[in-house]
Amino acid sequence: MSRRLLVLGCGYVGAEVCRRAPRAGWKALGVVRSKVSCERLKAEGLDVVSLDILKDDLDVLGKSFDAIVYALSAGGGGDDAYRAAYAEGPARIARWAERMGVKTLVLTSSTGVYRQDGEVDESSPAGGDGPSDQLVAGEQAILQSTVSQRTVLRLGGLYGPGRHYLLDQLRRGERTVGGRVDHWINYLHRDDAAEAILAACVAPVGQHVLNVTDGHPLTKESLAQWICHRLGGAPVTFDAAAPAGPRAQRSSRVQPNRIVHSRRIRTELGWKPLYSDVRKGLEPIITGLSAPPSEASS
Repeated sequence: MSRRLLVLGCGYVGAEVCRRAPRAGWKALGVVRSKVSCERLKAEGLDVVSLDILKDDLDVLGKSFDAIVYALSAGGGGDDAYRAAYAEGPARIARWAERMGVKTLVLTSSTGVYRQDGEVDESSPAGGDGPSDQLVAGEQAILQSTVSQRTVLRLGGLYGPGRHYLLDQLRRGERTVGGRVDHWINYLHRDDAAEAILAACVAPVGQHVLNVTDGHPLTKESLAQWICHRLGGAPVTFDAAAPAGPRAQRSSRVQPNRIVHSRRIRTELGWKPLYSDVRKGLEPIITGLSAPPSEASS
């Protein structure tokens, strides 16, 4: 009999966990707030229901789950939405999981909890500004629960199918890259994030805080030059005053220049990335490209 997995939040990563779960011996139920997203995922053949995780009665989901993954994202909406998704939501789920007798809880957090420059690992200080403090509060809610198996995964910068802004920009012929390009970025392919979550669902009893990156950080400058070499055409130029990517434009936070070490997940869970660095992960996407993307596709 398959083990039952509840995935709360079926966005970019959560949906991929549901897709991969059967191969790992799980029968997954996904939960998503948007009815449109729910129907789209159902059309893929996934078992998904529409529910507001932060407000609705969770008991309607039943109680026969072996593991729960909380992968909700704020999806914009400002400070209140951030607090609800990353601090209040995990606390609510932790209480519900305790009442339901669930044995395993996995929370997807972010390497954004580290606000310092330099090299960091799981023992480094976390928090220090409003958003990172909310993430840490959510982590603590999970780690301090009475559920026997509790894992926090601090995911690196996600990319993968359908999420590769820099590649799309350069394919459109926009060869001027703006913003800060010399700092280290700790990447993580969507598929590797999903596999790490499934590995965490069978982690040893106890609490685990684990960074999840491909282990080979790269600067935006190096990545842009590599993409241009692969695509051909005009070389890339860099202008700090030019607009940066959409994520940087949405946030006023200064991104630290840091290298995130992620050795612990390899030793504790036996996980290793399918894509050893972002170039390996983008290669099959570039190989499968056809016409340049439109502005709307990014």
